[in-house]
Amino acid sequence: MRKRLEILLLTLSAALLCCCTKQDRENSIISQEAAIDSYLSSLQGVEIVRKGGSNRAVVTMGVDGTEASKGDSLYIRYAGYTFSSGKGPLFATNDQSVAQSAGFPVQEAPMKIKLGKTELVKGLELGLEGVKEGEHCYIVFSAKYGFNNTPVANIPKLSPLFYEIWVDKVIK
Repeated sequence: MRKRLEILLLTLSAALLCCCTKQDRENSIISQEAAIDSYLSSLQGVEIVRKGGSNRAVVTMGVDGTEASKGDSLYIRYAGYTFSSGKGPLFATNDQSVAQSAGFPVQEAPMKIKLGKTELVKGLELGLEGVKEGEHCYIVFSAKYGFNNTPVANIPKLSPLFYEIWVDKVIK
């Protein structure tokens, strides 16, 4: 009987620990989203486009009539950062000048993406919908729309992400 009670208490403790951990993650995401909103509201002279948890700050407007939608191909240059009240540490880029200034190896440039087909984190996919050829923008989102609770390469778990994007071409 005592053994069963110990097992029951151990199981309940594990369940409570799991719930607390889940609540901590949810609180972290809420805090990230508030920090992202604060950052975006501090930007001057940019258009903010919000879509399903992803936020796009349009720094330079693109060409009219070239708005990207699912199924379109995009050629982009990017710099990926963890978000820390703006650009945090760089984790990947295919932009020559960003790579050189950060001492990063240059990856393929530009990158071809087929919206809705290329495997991207949800926040980036949502943020790229509606970009225009020639646009320069920031796409920022919480860990919920990125890698969530999974560490990936040099990106810690529960990291909000900040992508700087240069849209070179949109093909309908």
